[in-house]
Amino acid sequence: MGSKDRPGELEEIFEILVTAYAQKGGTVPGESDLCWRPATDAWETDEEFIVQMDLAGMDPSRIEVLADEKSLLVRGIRPEASGPGKKHFHKMEISVGPFARRVPITVVIDPASATARYRGGFLYVTFRKGGGGQGDRRQIAIER
Repeated sequence: MGSKDRPGELEEIFEILVTAYAQKGGTVPGESDLCWRPATDAWETDEEFIVQMDLAGMDPSRIEVLADEKSLLVRGIRPEASGPGKKHFHKMEISVGPFARRVPITVVIDPASATARYRGGFLYVTFRKGGGGQGDRRQIAIER
């Protein structure tokens, strides 16, 4: 039985997801919620560990960046850019709504050195290598 045999099923699924999201108050999601995962690169140089995340169309104030010596967590909500009203999509590949991405940090870094900047639709989080002090997870402000 294909989806053509159940014409309202997709709309029902969408309504369930939207209702669940609204009931949570549209707050910043946790990792276990229904989230999309932005494309991410992570690399190291001699002095730094850098994470780059594709977050096109985001307002940096809607992005939360948290880090400790073992992982980086980036989460937030990307709004739908197509505006309100009824639409009949012909192609739909751009993820919107809540997102969360955890990146393990596999080198020794100094979590207190973390900086974040948002440029050209990408979020860059940079850590200095070495001096790996332990500490609680901390929020990192995004430079504009």
